[in-house]
Amino acid sequence: MKTRSVREQLVEHALVLIRRRGINGFSYRDLAELVGVKTSSIHYYFPSKDDLVLEAVHEYSARMQARLRAIDGSLPPAEQARQYLAPMRANAGTDQACLVSMLSADALALPEAVRAAMQDYVRTNERWLARLFERAAEQRELPNQASPQHLAQVVYGAVQSGQISARLFGSADRFEAAAALLTNAMPVEPALADA
Repeated sequence: MKTRSVREQLVEHALVLIRRRGINGFSYRDLAELVGVKTSSIHYYFPSKDDLVLEAVHEYSARMQARLRAIDGSLPPAEQARQYLAPMRANAGTDQACLVSMLSADALALPEAVRAAMQDYVRTNERWLARLFERAAEQRELPNQASPQHLAQVVYGAVQSGQISARLFGSADRFEAAAALLTNAMPVEPALADA
């Protein structure tokens, strides 16, 4: 097994801390203790906290993009939706919220580069969802009243809000209510319809 570099460990711990506490809920001292280095070592890799946060957003986005690529586009839309929601469901109601959701509360105080990376993350999710809605529309008896792009924006916003509400209330029910917007928009799979 490959040992992670100090830089990789810093980013990994930053991902957890931001998702748990937000950008202002941890310091370089916290990171130094977790990784076992001096704070000056962190400044070598990330001169400012903004540099670290930008790298964390890039890493989080890369992982999300890999998950989206791993969803087989030939699967029924309902199954694709389930796979899309699975990692979010796993964290719903826990102390780990979406990194971009956690940072969004402080978006206006973040540098433009971080905001742009966050916006790219959201747009990537919305584009994937819009394509899913397009595929689902081909199989539905009744078309959706809104465009796939608008549906994607609304559903993604609801899912993000659902994650934050689930965290606040400590209950996955809040996330499931938002996730239902996506799953209910998918055509019923033939095997399920016949059951």
